[in-house]
Amino acid sequence: MKRYKRKYQENYMEQVDDFIHKLSLVSKSGDCTNLYFGNDIKSEIRRNNLRMYLSKMKNENPYHLLLGEAPGYKGCRLSGIAFTSEGILSKNDFFAGEEVQFINDAKRENEISATIVWNEISKLNKMPLIWNIYPFHPHLNDNVNTNRTPTQSELNEGKEILKSLLYIFSIKKIIALGKKPHQQLHDIGIPFCYVRHPANGGKDKFVQGINKEII
Repeated sequence: MKRYKRKYQENYMEQVDDFIHKLSLVSKSGDCTNLYFGNDIKSEIRRNNLRMYLSKMKNENPYHLLLGEAPGYKGCRLSGIAFTSEGILSKNDFFAGEEVQFINDAKRENEISATIVWNEISKLNKMPLIWNIYPFHPHLNDNVNTNRTPTQSELNEGKEILKSLLYIFSIKKIIALGKKPHQQLHDIGIPFCYVRHPANGGKDKFVQGINKEII
């Protein structure tokens, strides 16, 4: 049994590593940044954090996937994990004891939407997987400290990456946080629903929606 479990763990770690490797090869420029691309220390930190998160979530065997729109400059742009700020990496019990790394070690940023999401999912009996329909950071021109809405071609690209992620996890239901990700899910082949994104005054409806969809 122990040998089987070890072999299973090695297999899914290979799947996670392959997924992140392919993600890291996508070249972006101008008004979009691939957070995982290249050999610089920041990209390596994001890849390591994402590997840790996906590996831990594989052990959790999540039933649900929370699907956001795209990385934010105060959250995923730094941590490498969707809807996750460096403040959450350093304080949330889910990451306690894990080998997390920080880009801004002196000042760990917090993001409002990320804080709302983690405050709520930390109360659940079963942790959902979190991802963005577009996993790269769309921003205004060359200013990475901004966010913009992904284009339709970017959303199409992100949907194909999402399908690759779903090969690794046995997700039974996708919860789209916002209209953009919700619109991309009609041909995924997994049940899905819409829940209000927590940003811009959507906290209460987000909380109500999550508690309705995740029992």
